[in-house]
Amino acid sequence: MRYCGYLVTVILFIIKGSVCQQEFLSSPSAVVVSPGSNTTLSCLVENMGGECRWQKDGKPVGIYPGKYTLAKPDTEGDCSLTIFSVDLKLDDGEWECQVTSTSFQSQDALASSPAKLTVQVPPSTITLKTASQGTVEDQMMLRVAEDQLETITCMTSHSNPAPTISWQMGDQVLPSTKQTTTGERTEAILTHSFARSSSGQELQCVVSHAAYPSGERVVTAILDVLYKPTVSIARVDTPVLEDGVGSVTLTCNSQANPPARASWHKMGDKEGKKYPEELQMNPVRREQAGVYICQAENSVGRSEPEQTEVVVLYAPMMVVTQPKDKVEVMAHNRTVLTCQAEGNPAPKYQWIQTLSASTERTRSYTANLVVEDVGYGDQGEYRCVAINRIGGERREVESEPVKIEVTGAPQVVKQVGEVVGIHGSDVRLEAEFCSDPVPSESTWEWGGVVLPMGSEVDGRYKAELVPHPHMEDCYISRLTVRRVGLEDSKEYRLNVENKHGNDMVPVILKIKAPVPLLSVIATGSLLLFLLLLLLSTFLLLRKKQKLCWQDKMGEKEGSLGQNTYSKGDSKLSSVNETKETNGEKIIPTSTKD
Repeated sequence: MRYCGYLVTVILFIIKGSVCQQEFLSSPSAVVVSPGSNTTLSCLVENMGGECRWQKDGKPVGIYPGKYTLAKPDTEGDCSLTIFSVDLKLDDGEWECQVTSTSFQSQDALASSPAKLTVQVPPSTITLKTASQGTVEDQMMLRVAEDQLETITCMTSHSNPAPTISWQMGDQVLPSTKQTTTGERTEAILTHSFARSSSGQELQCVVSHAAYPSGERVVTAILDVLYKPTVSIARVDTPVLEDGVGSVTLTCNSQANPPARASWHKMGDKEGKKYPEELQMNPVRREQAGVYICQAENSVGRSEPEQTEVVVLYAPMMVVTQPKDKVEVMAHNRTVLTCQAEGNPAPKYQWIQTLSASTERTRSYTANLVVEDVGYGDQGEYRCVAINRIGGERREVESEPVKIEVTGAPQVVKQVGEVVGIHGSDVRLEAEFCSDPVPSESTWEWGGVVLPMGSEVDGRYKAELVPHPHMEDCYISRLTVRRVGLEDSKEYRLNVENKHGNDMVPVILKIKAPVPLLSVIATGSLLLFLLLLLLSTFLLLRKKQKLCWQDKMGEKEGSLGQNTYSKGDSKLSSVNETKETNGEKIIPTSTKD
């Protein structure tokens, strides 16, 4: 009995295993289709015992003839779904093929994995936008600023699936921020700084989508790179830019996008006056001299300044001296004369002292004349001469005279030192001195004799005082000795005194006996013979062209012809010229410059 039970169980198991469960032979897969086309989602079932069902996006889909149809009923195990006139809104989504259970007890219902049906639609619009310009249509000008970060957005709408967006300028691919899709809108943002050289190039937004026949569509903007101005200066001058004569033209050139307005202004002009881009100065005036700055400005910004200097040359003018007209100085003190003048180039200066109506002396080649130890020789009129050169020509102007008046103790400026007289002749002893105020006492003294000026003694000695013909506050003191004898050989002293002090100078008189007439005749004959001999020899040598030293004599004579100044035996520091006036030798002198 136990054996029979096991046999029944085996038989039932074999019978049960011979009835197979339903399963998918193929399930639907993702598909991409164009709107309006037909497509079939494949679904095949083995040992199918249930009914076919379809679900989209988790919701059941009814079978509607002309829109959704299943395979022919006589095709066993085929649950494939055909969709007619595919529509983006109706059909795009996740589709599942489902089969109901063979029986309520079998629990063998089937459900496929979702299969994506994509209705492929290219973007309906492609738009470029900027914050400053707004929407930029295809082939329109896109204005961007040089070297500034610009944000440009390429935006698409109503596409399925989302397109791929890239940026390109010429042959260069530009990086953009991460592409984003929100609903039916996809955008890619380009953040880029454009150079001036990019102006005129094409900036392209390239939208790639499988629904495009060529695979992509391009929207192009023509770059117009705006930049602030850069300026350059063009200048035309006359060879010499002299006040009232020369001319100059300054041109301020600018390069900018958009075009800029260029102008000039003068550095330091408190009024801030502006001049047009072409500034003409014809003729140029000295008040126009200065630094001129060229600048330009447009909507992007202002250029860096460029500058040029207009240097106007003009002769010296407006000479000002200090003191203006005169200065009183005590002898042996210090005084300074100053001079200042306007001019371009900056003037050089000379101080000229007038010694007489026809004689002048240059005392200084600087603007300041410093006299350290003032003497009576420094007394007189001075003129300041301001000098410059324009175009190789000397230009000068003189100041009004400035007078130096010297006061102080008397000062002997010239003495003979020693005088030789011939026995029996008249001899004159002289000395020159200056005194301001006039001397209160002036005498000649010798051997206990004191002879005031304007007096005589013994009918042989006479003292005289006469004004100096050329030097102010100066005098010539003379002592005339008539019929001199050997006993007159001695030292004579001139004493001069005023309220500030006194001065004294000695003069030595030496008397010689007269030369006999016979000696004079013999000496003269000998000299005449020697002269004739020398002349004959000279003529003979010249005739034979042996006078080799002739050129050297000429050079020597030429050098002797030059002006030569030497210091005399004077208490002043220098001697400037020697003149003969009315048979009297006069030497103007001065203290140190």
